[in-house]
Amino acid sequence: MDKLFPTLYGEVRARELEQLRSSFDTSQILTAIDELDRFCAQWRKQLRDDLFRLHGMAHTVINDAPLTIVPGEESLSEAAFSLAEEFRDSQQSLLSLLTLLARIADLEPD
Repeated sequence: MDKLFPTLYGEVRARELEQLRSSFDTSQILTAIDELDRFCAQWRKQLRDDLFRLHGMAHTVINDAPLTIVPGEESLSEAAFSLAEEFRDSQQSLLSLLTLLARIADLEPD
């Protein structure tokens, strides 16, 4: 069983705390907040609208629904690919945040 270390926020595993103290930069959390803020702003401004646009295009093509989105230069598949790329980029940031949080969560005693 790991040795426990008392803190103001509860007991933590001493060995993991020592590892974090020697290798963890808490400013990474602030960087993650900035990245999350950018994602949320992009989601509200662009990605949500782009998903609605994609839905309109897909609804017309797949369900033979009436035209609701004026055809442009981008095809349905190009629009989907573009959105997927945006989400892949965001996924990497979110996975980095999860990894960061997991390191701190590992302080939890068994």
